[in-house]
Amino acid sequence: MNMLNPLFWLSIAAANVDGLPGKLILGFFLLLILIGVVCRIVLMQSSKDRYLKLIGKRLVTCSLTMGITGVILYFFSYEGIQLFGARFWYLIWVVAFIAWVTVLVKFVMKEVPEMRNKNVNQHAKSKYIPGRKK
Repeated sequence: MNMLNPLFWLSIAAANVDGLPGKLILGFFLLLILIGVVCRIVLMQSSKDRYLKLIGKRLVTCSLTMGITGVILYFFSYEGIQLFGARFWYLIWVVAFIAWVTVLVKFVMKEVPEMRNKNVNQHAKSKYIPGRKK
């Protein structure tokens, strides 16, 4: 019930990351880093589709940035540094992560299909225009 109190989240005291909840949080941050590294290795080296590479680059950037930021937050909380280990940084982290994932999903669902259609239409028009062929 303490988590519903705004003073709990806006306190400058370092978050308590001992025990199982702290280990789960650290595990999630490390999982984000692992996802970023695996996506970097797999998608960037095996994919020939340039749109899949664009999605992969954005996914790698999001997961590595948020994972490393989360590990740094966890470190500050673990060491008990009051300002940098405060709970409100975790709220800011969650809001930023949700916003970034929302932008990423919008890119995948809306912008990539538009770019594919535009490329197909442009390629169809360019076959009638004289000049150097690709």
